[in-house]
Amino acid sequence: MSLVSNLTASSWARTVSPEILGLTTLEEEPVVVRAVDPDAFLRLENAVPLTGSMGGSEFALAGENLALRFGLATGDTVTVAGAYAPRLAFLRITGTFRTESAANDELLVDFGMGRFLTGIGPLNYHSIRVRTSDPAALVRFLDGFQASVHVTGPGLVRMDIHSDPPSDERLANAILRTGLGGAPRDYLATAVGEATTSVRVVAYGIAVLLGILVAFGVHAVQARSFADRISTVGILRAVGASNGWMRRRLLIETMPFSLLAGFTGGILGFFAGRFLQPEVNLVVFGHQVPISLDVVTFVLILLVIVAISIGSAFVLLRGTLRLRPTESIRETIAVEPPRSLEAILRG
Repeated sequence: MSLVSNLTASSWARTVSPEILGLTTLEEEPVVVRAVDPDAFLRLENAVPLTGSMGGSEFALAGENLALRFGLATGDTVTVAGAYAPRLAFLRITGTFRTESAANDELLVDFGMGRFLTGIGPLNYHSIRVRTSDPAALVRFLDGFQASVHVTGPGLVRMDIHSDPPSDERLANAILRTGLGGAPRDYLATAVGEATTSVRVVAYGIAVLLGILVAFGVHAVQARSFADRISTVGILRAVGASNGWMRRRLLIETMPFSLLAGFTGGILGFFAGRFLQPEVNLVVFGHQVPISLDVVTFVLILLVIVAISIGSAFVLLRGTLRLRPTESIRETIAVEPPRSLEAILRG
């Protein structure tokens, strides 16, 4: 804090922008979150305000490219995970801006939110950018202030003032500074995504199993009902009905009943589930799945029931069409097997 204040008070420092840098994810994509003083940062970046407010005690400013990439607008709320700590924050986009640098694809927040997401102490910053007309004066000031810093920039040879040279390539810092390269997914966001996918897979598996059971039940009921109409099919074919006409007739007769059955079954299932709650709950991976009447899901279930009914009816009709009309009409009469003469005499 003292270093920032003294830099700001120096006559040769035209703009001083202290910054806290962090990586997070939005929709499983890496995003740079940068805590800044908005006035200083936007001046340093020669940024152009687009929409909303550019300041305030709590703000979240989206670069134009970031806003386009995720479809964000002023007033939207986004959920971000902590950069180095398992934390979640809900940010309301208060404005958007445009700049020619990598910051055009970044999310700017206030220092309080930046410290919360990164866990950095109240007196620390990741970097301090200074715009000055006298770089030599900046170096002299840092040396006299006994600041332990690494200095680089246009017109300057990289220097390590009161600090050993870094032992690594500082890949993360390079990404944050230039916006180039990729970054690993945040472990918290990855875990949440994997858990959500697992629950979704299990839910789909249960739905497929129930669909198979329903298909067997519908086919069994229709097979029993269709057995009484095999002779009717034979008569219609004998008087000249074509296979196509038979299929159309079967479709017309099956469609209304399958729609009614699917609608009635879905409504009864919903109300039965609501009535049984909370005594009976569906729990998947420790998460309770609420019972809700979703219109899209209800329509999908209705279409599945109709498809199963029509498919089962066509299968039964196809088996009957393979028979000759005379075989379909002929009734099978149980005939008592003849008894031998020896059996009669003994009786």
